[in-house]
Amino acid sequence: MKTCSKCKTSKPTTEFYKRNGKPTGWCKSCTKKSSAKSRDKLGRRHRKNIELMWHYGITIDDFDRMHEVQKGTCVCGESEGRSNAKALHVDHCHNTGLIRGLLCHHCNRILGLIDNLEATDKPAVLRALADYYESADSRGFKGNGGRASGC
Repeated sequence: MKTCSKCKTSKPTTEFYKRNGKPTGWCKSCTKKSSAKSRDKLGRRHRKNIELMWHYGITIDDFDRMHEVQKGTCVCGESEGRSNAKALHVDHCHNTGLIRGLLCHHCNRILGLIDNLEATDKPAVLRALADYYESADSRGFKGNGGRASGC
């Protein structure tokens, strides 16, 4: 049992979030109420600004400028939508922290996977994959899987 430092109620430790393996001071209920109150008070834009500063060292105004320069689209041509899967994400180099721009979810995932390769010339890997992808139909391999024609 542990006493919540906010509501002063004694509760099982399962009713507390853990940080570094130990229960936090506030119970889950008090934490959720406080988070909701902060979200309502500060607004979505403020929260986004905090997240951008924390993760990438940029402000919401920096994000807005990049969004404007890219006309709200990813390099692949996908435009931003309402759902998180359609939103534009900050693309950055994990080694240098350099911000490259904004990408859709799929392009961001692809570059993230490429960044994790051991290859030193990652652009060459992407070019080779593009060549492979474009020439796939000309190789003439036919399978009997249930896939429709074309990629």
